[in-house]
Amino acid sequence: MKKTLKVIIPAAFTLSTIMGSTAFAEPQSKPNGPYVENEQNISLSSYMSNQELYDTLKKLEESSNGKMKLEIAGYSNQTLNGYSTEAAKGEPLYVVKFGDADPNKKRILITTQIHGNEQIGTEAAIDIIQKLSSGGKEVNDILDKVSIWIMPRINPEGADNQYEDSWYPTRYTHQTWDPLKIELPEGTEAPWYYNEDGSERAQNNNGRIVYGIPGYDQNRDYNPNLDFKIEDLNKAEVANFLNNPSTNNSNFGGFYVTAEARTVTSVFKEFQPDVYVDVHHRGFNTVSDEDDRSVPVQLAAVVATDSYTDPFTGKQYEVDEEALKLGKQVNALSYLTLQRGFSHFGAIQKYPDVNLPGTALGAFALNDAAIMLIEIKGQSQTLGQKQSGMLKETVKAPLYEVFKGLADGSIHTIDPQIYDDIPPSSNRISDPTTRDDEGF
Repeated sequence: MKKTLKVIIPAAFTLSTIMGSTAFAEPQSKPNGPYVENEQNISLSSYMSNQELYDTLKKLEESSNGKMKLEIAGYSNQTLNGYSTEAAKGEPLYVVKFGDADPNKKRILITTQIHGNEQIGTEAAIDIIQKLSSGGKEVNDILDKVSIWIMPRINPEGADNQYEDSWYPTRYTHQTWDPLKIELPEGTEAPWYYNEDGSERAQNNNGRIVYGIPGYDQNRDYNPNLDFKIEDLNKAEVANFLNNPSTNNSNFGGFYVTAEARTVTSVFKEFQPDVYVDVHHRGFNTVSDEDDRSVPVQLAAVVATDSYTDPFTGKQYEVDEEALKLGKQVNALSYLTLQRGFSHFGAIQKYPDVNLPGTALGAFALNDAAIMLIEIKGQSQTLGQKQSGMLKETVKAPLYEVFKGLADGSIHTIDPQIYDDIPPSSNRISDPTTRDDEGF
């Protein structure tokens, strides 16, 4: 597989863009970049394909002396009622298990690459898995008290997407909306997060490319009703809901039409974690008007600000206050872990409070899990693998401290106010090229 991403923009347009926005600009941040420019080759060679990921996980399991168990939790591209043929299975969705779902242990579930063009979280997860599988007193002390389950790539088809014979990771899954297959009337509108034409942001968000495979933003396909099944509902009621823009939107839960979202939720239900962590990528910021350090990561403990009423069953869901407190402590400890003097590592912001019950974090927070959103800067098309070592550290170092804090109970001594006082998201960098953020 050729792991290079290149998008060609007309030379005249490129020159005008560079001259208009970068040629004489003052440095926007410290460090000032790295930023990927139009027509620049973007190397992805350090990132793993699906096959390379599987090979690596198998080797780690074999060398773990029984500490690690690798399982296939499900497959991508599953039809709602199962596979029509073995060939229709799609790609496997792996779960790495350190410990079982023991209610007497603390339990933490970590997912990465819910969007296929957000790779660094997966690479960081592999480093964490390697450390946990290698053993040692500190690791053994953690695993005596904490079960850790990791799903290191939950959008394998977006991750391995091809465009013009090159590797072009994309945000979306690969499925086609067909209402007739689930006995909905022909012409029923798709869920609002469906990407019908199979398009994706181009390099630096400079327009879009059309790779031609429709699919979903998987991170809008979750639902606080973890048992929600669109195929079991009244079909006329579902069609009316989907055909009404006032209900077919982000204020409501998703429809679990993707195999990926259903699989992750099945793991969540089996494990019932105390803490759920989801790793994403985003755009570029500086800390504040006074602090021009480039923000490597944003954190969030709040993704569901309101209670949720299931429009089909009337059941209500609330964020548990103790879970919210623990979530703030987990995020606060992560923030403190990265304060390494006045360095790039510590230039952290708090992701805005949002109300998104259709995200994995939102749905699981409404089911009593403490949550942490980790938003790393840059994506495939806007950063490539630049700064990947530093950005992996912003995931690995905090999570390892969270493991230790859960194991020895010290996580409960962290003041939640530290989280509330993290500088809020601000100071977007939109120069030298336009980098609109599609959100986590």
